[in-house]
Amino acid sequence: METTTLTIHVRKNTKAILEEKAKSNGKDFVEYVEDLLEKDADQPKTLDEILAPFRREVEASGITDEEFDELIESERQAVWKEKQKFKADF
Repeated sequence: METTTLTIHVRKNTKAILEEKAKSNGKDFVEYVEDLLEKDADQPKTLDEILAPFRREVEASGITDEEFDELIESERQAVWKEKQKFKADF
């Protein structure tokens, strides 16, 4: 596994807390922090993280909530009609 070196700056009390947690988990400080970073990197994205770019685009567009609701409703109805047409064809 290829690795890289990372330098971070934390408050002294944060380091002390992490050192204590590392010790209580039977790990040295560096190993404990590496594990924390790996666990965080391996976590699936939250819904907020997934939607963040979309939310920024909507906000930047200047569309109002009412216009956005109308757009979503219009698309929902179009999908429903398309499904009904598909069902009728069978």
